[in-house]
Order: sequence, then structure tokens, then C-alpha cells
Amino acid sequence: MTQGVKTYKGYEIHPLIYPRRTANGVTHRNSIDSGYDASVRICRVGTNPTADGRVFRLAHFRPFEGAGKARIACIEHAARVIDGHIDGQTVADL
Repeated sequence: MTQGVKTYKGYEIHPLIYPRRTANGVTHRNSIDSGYDASVRICRVGTNPTADGRVFRLAHFRPFEGAGKARIACIEHAARVIDGHIDGQTVADL
């Protein structure tokens, strides 16, 4: 298992953290819009995350201030998806 991967109720949680890009696709590290966006890949423990997992994007109005905050939000979001608390997002068929 790679660093940063957590498990929860038989699922692996893979945080995907990336620098926020502006509307034109450019990354600005020193602007007001700088920060991080995040998604999370969820798969069953022991399966191939890329082939057998599903990615859920975390929708936030403002970027995360740091990669650590984005990672924590990914893990929390994944737990809510796994527990069935987010409408329209499910892992039941994985």
C-alpha cells in the first residue's frame, strides 16, 4: 500500500491533490486563487485502484489552503460516500 492511502470499511481511499488552475488552465501559486483542488479515488481493498476504482471530485467554492487540508477533506468525503451520506455518489457497485 502506498503512503497516503487509508482504508475504511473494506475500501481503499486514495486522495488526489493538485494545484488549482485558473479558467485558462494556468496554475498560479501566488494569486488569490492559488491553493489546491482535490478528488478522491475509492476502490475495494486489494483491487487495482485505477481499473477498479471510482473518482469523486470534492466541489468547493474556494481552493484548499494547503495539501494537508485537502487530504483531510478527501478522507472525510470518502467516508461519507462509503457510508451513503452523499446523494448521487455511491460505491455500492464496486
